[in-house]
Amino acid sequence: MTASTRTTVPTVLDQQIEQIVGDLTAFHRDHQAGLLTAERAALASAHRELGIAESAVAYHRTVLASLASGARPVDDALLDRIRRTVNELTEATTARDARHTHAATALETVRASTPPPAPADSELTAHDLAVLLSLVPGGTLRQHLHTHRVSVRTKQAQVVDYAAFQRLEHHGLVVRDTSRGLIVGQPVTLTPAGREALLASRRPAPARPPAAPARLVGSWPASARRR
Repeated sequence: MTASTRTTVPTVLDQQIEQIVGDLTAFHRDHQAGLLTAERAALASAHRELGIAESAVAYHRTVLASLASGARPVDDALLDRIRRTVNELTEATTARDARHTHAATALETVRASTPPPAPADSELTAHDLAVLLSLVPGGTLRQHLHTHRVSVRTKQAQVVDYAAFQRLEHHGLVVRDTSRGLIVGQPVTLTPAGREALLASRRPAPARPPAAPARLVGSWPASARRR
């Protein structure tokens, strides 16, 4: 995990954040790609800043431990350096605590806005996910003035499968602005549930334990005592 995709050192909130957003590396990568909702993007930024603050605390602790290791003679210069390092460590700790509070608040906001898991019958196909991904920048639902045919186009002018769009809309993964007319065009955006579905599709599936070998009919159990 690189510093560009997540924090440089572990933080006390890592486990709690991972329980909500999944793998932290993928979480910060999605943040850089612009795939996160506003609440999750704020959490990713706060988590990264907390990691930077933790790195500063760790650095000053290492310097202080080196100064107090006994490898240097105790003189005025050493004592002055220790005092400066203690002050720097105090300032770094204060900054870390403030960023911890900010990250914890952002985490609670995400936890409160996290949608419930989608029902089992709403599993998306690969085609549905491709349509959902194409609508990340946004799209437009429009009805032709003469033919009355309804179609959806992405920001890149790509025509979207309307049946797939209807499935996504039915499951609450996309939403259109119905305050505008179909002839003019209704803007289409992903909902928080839609973005969560995309993120979930990018996470590796949990490994399944190997199935136990079936016992042949009439065979003795493995634990049975032989006579």
